[in-house]
Amino acid sequence: MTKLLRMAVFLLVLSAEVYLVVVLGDRFQPVDHLGYFTVLSNVIAAVVALLGVFRPVSAQIRGAAVLYIATTGLVYPLLLRGIDVQTPPYANWVLHTIVPVLMVVDWLLAPARTTRPWTWLAFPLAYIAYTLVRGPIVGWYPYPFVDPRQQGYGGVLVNCLVVAVIIVVLAYAVSWVGTKLAQRNSPVVSQG
Repeated sequence: MTKLLRMAVFLLVLSAEVYLVVVLGDRFQPVDHLGYFTVLSNVIAAVVALLGVFRPVSAQIRGAAVLYIATTGLVYPLLLRGIDVQTPPYANWVLHTIVPVLMVVDWLLAPARTTRPWTWLAFPLAYIAYTLVRGPIVGWYPYPFVDPRQQGYGGVLVNCLVVAVIIVVLAYAVSWVGTKLAQRNSPVVSQG
C-alpha cells in the first residue's frame, strides 16, 4: 500500500510540474519557479517518495520531507488562499493539497522513530534567508507575506515568526507522532 502511495506522490508532483511548464509556456521562469517553498517541498517529497518505493529511506529524511510538505499544506490555506500565486488550478490543487495529504497519510501508515526534529528547521531557515536576500536584488518575492515592498520589514518579520511557530510545532508533532506510532507498531519483546 505505501509503495503505491509513494509512487502516486511522485507521479502527481511530476504531472503538476510538467503541467506548469506547458501551461505557463514562455511565462515559465525556472529560477523564480524554484524560488517557491511549495515547489521545493513538493520536489523533496517526490524524491523521498520515489526512493521509498525502491528502498528504505532514513526516518530523519522522511520526517523532514513530511514537515516541509505539511508546512506547504498548512501555510497555503492560512496565508495564501484567495491570492493569485500564478499557479493553474490543477497544479495548485496537487501541490498545495493532494501531495501534502498523501505524504502525511504515508507517515501515519508507515511511521518511524525520529530524533532531533530541530535539525529539520535548517532548510526553512536557509530558504527564508535566501528569499529575503535575493528579493531586493532581483525585485521579486515568491509570496506576498515575505514581500517588504507591500508591508515593510516589520510585517515580514511578523509573518515569518507566525510561519516559524507553525514549522516548529509541526516538526515536533511529526517526530512525536512518528515515534509514538512506530513504538505502538513494534512487536513487544517479552522479558522472561
